[in-house]
Amino acid sequence: MIKTITSVSYLEDVALVTINHIPNNTKNVSFILNEIASRGVTVDMICQTAPYKEKINLSFTVPQDSLAEVISATTAFRSVSPEISTDLNGNNTKIILIGEGMRNTSGVAAELFELLAEHDIPVKLITTGETEISCLLDIKDIERAKELLKD
Repeated sequence: MIKTITSVSYLEDVALVTINHIPNNTKNVSFILNEIASRGVTVDMICQTAPYKEKINLSFTVPQDSLAEVISATTAFRSVSPEISTDLNGNNTKIILIGEGMRNTSGVAAELFELLAEHDIPVKLITTGETEISCLLDIKDIERAKELLKD
């Protein structure tokens, strides 16, 4: 087990949504997330890229069974900008690693990603908090990851 990690849990049937080429304005991010929320879809693992040429990409996860609602929202996104495109990627599992010790311990994320890299397990999305690291993996890699992360 990785130092300071006290709990590992898994959330299956997760889809990754990436919205590309959004004009860099918080109102646009709000509009997109409100469009999805209005369809009763919960979002998780929200990650925004740094602006490049005044555009951003926004990635987040949704329950796999909510993809139809997200697809229906994508036409509304184009009202923000015709350049916006959306990528959808299903069949993922979210791994949640928790440990209070992460708050004051350096190298926890480095150790996790080194372990995954050594076993050729790609990570699709990463989000963190002071005491949590969440990673999105393809469902085909989850059993190997579980083996690596077990106590």
